[in-house]
Amino acid sequence: MLGDLLTSVVVLINGVIFLFKPWYWLDPLLSVLIVLFILKNCWSILSAAGGILMNATPRGLDLEEVKAFLAKIPGVRDVHYLHAWHISADSIGFSCHVNVEDQWISESEKLGDEIRRALSIRFGIDHPVLQFETEACGNGGLLCEMSCRGRRPTRGSDPGV
Repeated sequence: MLGDLLTSVVVLINGVIFLFKPWYWLDPLLSVLIVLFILKNCWSILSAAGGILMNATPRGLDLEEVKAFLAKIPGVRDVHYLHAWHISADSIGFSCHVNVEDQWISESEKLGDEIRRALSIRFGIDHPVLQFETEACGNGGLLCEMSCRGRRPTRGSDPGV
């Protein structure tokens, strides 16, 4: 709003100058300066919107740090296939596979609540989706296997090997 006020004041001053001096070059010059001012001020909004639309990992969120943090929680054997993105300007979505000991679903729900609370407090992640697994790397799922082993399968190769 302050930017709008300043541009309006510049236009008003330009009009007053035109009443007394015929400086017609001033109008295009001030127009270009106003456009540059607007672009400079809206760049952060445009880059944030682009990040949201492209599902980019939020700035300041290091997935390796999140992975190390989650791996230290008691009951978690391994964490892999992590993804984080902006749901909106104020909300962060997150998903990962959490490898745990074979246990009752009710026990993994307790662990899930603990993980969700920890993610919210430590990283500001307010929409985590956790997939619990008891087999290493999703029991052979292609994307999960690539995430765990850090390699790309070659054509015709078996990713479960």
